[in-house]
Amino acid sequence: MGEKSRIIHYPNNRAKPAISSDIYGDDAYEDDFEAWEPLVEFHEKKDYAGLVEYCKHRAERFPNDLYAQFYLGEAYVLNGEYEKAIKFLSRHHEKHPWNTDFQHVILDALFALGKNENDFDWAEKPVVLRMSDDVLDACYHFLKPKRKSRSVLDIHTNFITKDYLLFTEDDLFKALTEDERFIVENVDQGVMAQVRVVRKKDK
Repeated sequence: MGEKSRIIHYPNNRAKPAISSDIYGDDAYEDDFEAWEPLVEFHEKKDYAGLVEYCKHRAERFPNDLYAQFYLGEAYVLNGEYEKAIKFLSRHHEKHPWNTDFQHVILDALFALGKNENDFDWAEKPVVLRMSDDVLDACYHFLKPKRKSRSVLDIHTNFITKDYLLFTEDDLFKALTEDERFIVENVDQGVMAQVRVVRKKDK
């Protein structure tokens, strides 16, 4: 089996590009608010089959709205239709290789199938981050110039805005508490614990 998928349920915490009529289509403006409430309803009820049908209708109605295509791909994943999600979003990824939403849904589907990022022919390959020394080094360089501590959740979010993560806030919390370069305050607060780097005065 491959690595565990970290499918994020909608509304999710992926950073989305600003809506632009040049990129997302003129329909994106008028349809975004209109679509929000039904999407939330389907998610709250966990009616993913219904979500697929709703998103399919929107994707057909607004073919130039990249959000509509993304939502359908994500709905396929949530409904367990992983191969269909990959097939559907493959052509959109080829046209818009810069679109991280498309990349991440394809990755969700790949990992859910027990595969990894190397099992897809990318037009532009996304960065997949696993918990590693490089991630902890990045945390150190992020926190070193900061005068105030930051929560584990804040630090984790800093990674989310850039890449596809294969580690959770809890994974990061555990790694930071085990690394002697960091001081984790109020560890009983879990991912809300405050983190800072060890300085000379602490030794």
